[in-house]
Amino acid sequence: MTADRVRARVFGEVADEYDRIRPGYPDQLVDDVLAYARLAPNDRALEVGAGTGRSTLAFARRGVPIDAVEPDEAMAAVLMRRIAGHPGVTVTVCAFEDFMPGRPYGLLFSGQAWHWTDPATRWHDAASALAPGGALALFWNHDRPTGAAMDVLRAVLSEHAPNLVEDDDPIDGAALLAEWPHTELVTLAEFGELSQRLYLWRRVLSTQDYVGLLSTHSGYRVLDETVRTALFRELADRLGVEVELQMTTALHLARRLDETRNPAV
Repeated sequence: MTADRVRARVFGEVADEYDRIRPGYPDQLVDDVLAYARLAPNDRALEVGAGTGRSTLAFARRGVPIDAVEPDEAMAAVLMRRIAGHPGVTVTVCAFEDFMPGRPYGLLFSGQAWHWTDPATRWHDAASALAPGGALALFWNHDRPTGAAMDVLRAVLSEHAPNLVEDDDPIDGAALLAEWPHTELVTLAEFGELSQRLYLWRRVLSTQDYVGLLSTHSGYRVLDETVRTALFRELADRLGVEVELQMTTALHLARRLDETRNPAV
């Protein structure tokens, strides 16, 4: 197991806080995914890395039956509580690589999790899980503090965790769309009809909640506890009352090509 795969399992340490403070996804994103997928009445969706169910619930509320896969037991426990009352949703606690689909799916979606799947097998596994013509939808939220809060964050990180320092430029949406996974999707014979969307929005959090949000990110979770505690204490002291975040959600869509057009699969 690689270091990145170990990092993929740290979220369960703070499953309840993750559920409380992580953002959901824009309603328009769900609309766009479903319009692209064109699910038939008997189609089910497969969700990879369901976490505590932010995206699960968003699709379930639209009447989509879902088989959700989540590898972390603590995260899956919160997910099961969240989807109570939605009998069309099942939860399997395992890694995507170990999941054995019992049917071809009309949609495979993954929010904030596809980068944690095994790079050696994920695209083949996705193509195998989808029916010909089925849709693949991968999406991520990206956030960055605005104004002076970004300067404070950079200064505190430079002192306590310089490896986590990012540039202070606004999020470049065009660059997000040009980067992975697009760079791989365009090379795959199994997928076509690629489409991308950006959703821009704002989120305002109390400083306490912003520090809580950071505590759910893997880069902060793997810090030495003493370092993490000092970093968060200084942020809480220096950031003021609240933090405004520039939010950019990137969506990547692709369609599983018909096997008659792609006989090698």
